[in-house]
Amino acid sequence: MRKRSQRGFTLIELMVTVAILAILSAIAYPLYDSQSRKGKRPDGITALEKVAQAEQRYFSDANPSTFTTTVTALPGITSATSPGGYYTITVAGDAAGIATSFVVTATAIGSQASDTCTAFKLYSSGKRDGTPDRQTCWGK
Repeated sequence: MRKRSQRGFTLIELMVTVAILAILSAIAYPLYDSQSRKGKRPDGITALEKVAQAEQRYFSDANPSTFTTTVTALPGITSATSPGGYYTITVAGDAAGIATSFVVTATAIGSQASDTCTAFKLYSSGKRDGTPDRQTCWGK
């Protein structure tokens, strides 16, 4: 009599494979998620720079010359959120007041709110800041 050869995988082999996949997934997904959020930061930075430029145009055109805290009143700005919808954009007066200076803030919303960098700030003087710090958010 001949012995029939068995084909296929044993239960132990399948369990080891599933365990290896689970371990790799547990490591890879959080790294992917973190990099995905980090990749959305330019959406907020671009929106900040666009609003800051619009503030300068508004100041030049306003009579008397002053800045505004109403984001949608700025030329070319139609929404108080970033183009991708990951940040809410606000404008406030700097220490000297809205008449002579401003600070634009992009605050993370939705899934982006769990990012390490939760807010970007751009001052009329050109100073950049962020929460938790400038280096984390701007990388410079």
